[in-house]
Amino acid sequence: MLKEELEVTAFFARIDIKEDEKEKYLADINKMFNYVEVLQEPDVMGLKPTTHVTELRNVWREDIVKPSPRDVIDQMLNSAPSKEGTFYKIKKVVV
Repeated sequence: MLKEELEVTAFFARIDIKEDEKEKYLADINKMFNYVEVLQEPDVMGLKPTTHVTELRNVWREDIVKPSPRDVIDQMLNSAPSKEGTFYKIKKVVV
């Protein structure tokens, strides 16, 4: 990237870059561009797309419904502003 390109980019991004900072930013930006060029070098046309580096997969457990102790249920329902039986009672939210 050239100094003029940096100045135009900074102007449109509304970034105020001091004159003594421009050389540092130019060096950093050019390092990034060089790295992108390195990433484009390998031929990946024959490779199959992957989503993970390893073949590991998540192990999911089956959900098992267990009854809650009655004292826990009572404590939860007693803290509710409104209840009906063993359920919280709320205003209708779907029209």
